[in-house]
Amino acid sequence: MMALLGTSSAAAMLSLEPTSKWTLREYEDKCRLKRTFGVGEDSVTLWLDQGGEQQAFNLTLLGEPFANPYGPGIRIKPGEEDEIIRSYISVKSSKGRPVLRMYGLTLVQPEMKRGKDLAEVNVRLGKERVAAVTSLKVSGAGLKGVTLALGPMGEQFERLQTCGTRLEGLLSEAGRALTGEASPPEPLEPGSWLKSEDWPRYLLRARMEGQLEVRLTVNTKGRASGCTVLSSNRPQLFDDAVCLNLIQRARFKPAVNAQKEPVASYYQTSIAFQIK
Repeated sequence: MMALLGTSSAAAMLSLEPTSKWTLREYEDKCRLKRTFGVGEDSVTLWLDQGGEQQAFNLTLLGEPFANPYGPGIRIKPGEEDEIIRSYISVKSSKGRPVLRMYGLTLVQPEMKRGKDLAEVNVRLGKERVAAVTSLKVSGAGLKGVTLALGPMGEQFERLQTCGTRLEGLLSEAGRALTGEASPPEPLEPGSWLKSEDWPRYLLRARMEGQLEVRLTVNTKGRASGCTVLSSNRPQLFDDAVCLNLIQRARFKPAVNAQKEPVASYYQTSIAFQIK
C-alpha cells in the first residue's frame, strides 16, 4: 500500500492515501471508525465518533499537518458535497501529536424541509450520497491543507451507524428509574460548567447569539466522555466551544443500574448565549 505525500511546495495541499484498513471499535460510550493516511511526518489519523443513532459525528484529526492552526474557521469538503466552514478545537494528544477536533459535524448535510429541525430529520444518511463521499478535504485556519483519500464510504457509514443505533439503545436504557434502585446521572454544580469568557470573542464582537441542545455521554466515573450536538442555530459557531468546556468541566454522580452499579448513560441539556 503506497502513500502519496504531496509535492515539496510549501503552498501545495497534501494528498494522502490510506496506510491502514478501516477499523470499527465499540466503547461503552461511543463507536469509533478509524483509519490512518500517509507516512512519516505527514501521517494523519482520522477518527469518526458516534455516540448514538443521530446524524452528527465528532471528527478528530491527529498529525503534524494540523499543528498550530489560527483563525476562526476550518473548511471541510466531503467529496463533491458542499464545503462546510466550522469552528474547531486544537489540542495535543497524550503522545504530543497535534489534534484537530470538531463536534456535531454532519459530513452529508440532511435535506431539510421547512419547519424541520436537525433533530427531526431521518437519522440514516442517503446511501447514494454517502457512497459518493470518497475524499475529505481539510483546509483553512492557516494550515497547509490535506486531502484524505477515504475510499467508498457507504459501507463504512452503515457500520458506524449500526453500531451507534445499538449503543443508543443501551445508553438510553441505562440509568432509567425502571426500579427503585436505578437512577440517571446527577449533575454536580452545573452552574460552573460554562463561563462568560467561553463565549468566542469574535462572535461577541459581532453581537451574535447562539442556541444549541447537546447530549453528553457520562461515563461510569461521572465524567463527560462525549458530546453530541443534537440541534444548533446556523452557522454552528458555538458548538465546539460549548462541547470542549462541558467535557472539561461537567461532573456527575454517575447513573446506576438496578444492582446499584455505575453505568454509562446520557444527559441532555440546552445552552443559550444571549447578549443582555
